Amino acid sequence: MSKLYILLASIFLCACANHPFMFGAAAKPETPQLLPLSYKAADHLHGQLSGSEVPGYPMLAAAFVDSANVESTNDLGRLLSEQVASRLSQLGYSLTEIQLRSDQLRVDPGGGVFALSRNLGEINADASAYSVLVGTYTLIERQIYVNVRVLRASDGVALASSDFTLTNIRQPKPQSGGGGVQPSVKTILN
Repeated sequence: MSKLYILLASIFLCACANHPFMFGAAAKPETPQLLPLSYKAADHLHGQLSGSEVPGYPMLAAAFVDSANVESTNDLGRLLSEQVASRLSQLGYSLTEIQLRSDQLRVDPGGGVFALSRNLGEINADASAYSVLVGTYTLIERQIYVNVRVLRASDGVALASSDFTLTNIRQPKPQSGGGGVQPSVKTILN
């Protein structure tokens, strides 16, 4: 009887060990949680800068850029910069918003009141700062490597830095209205 009991218990345990409820649902890519990573990077910067003069002087935040082309950014670069800057502001840093309109607010009857702009003629170009928050991101295979630095504005010396990685989750591209067939590199459409 005991051998039968051991055999049945073994079969049951083996079946349970392979069932998804033991290890969670089937493995699928999870969207990276950006906010905790951005805040952790800002906390790391703060740890390096606390006790220095940096927190007491104005800081500008620049959009994080693609390391392969520092003249371009995207939604990820802008969002990461905003999140790190937000956390530094919460920690008492004086972040100057360069996109603040210098003359007046813009009122759009259909859209609301706007205080920020990306138009060079409308922004506060006279904003001065002791330091600048900058960052780069690099996509290598399925990872996005992010480097965040606080630079002294007068000479570009790095005062603090932090790094982290994100898993790159590729979203399927929406198909264009051209019948749903997307050509590959070697496809020739007539």
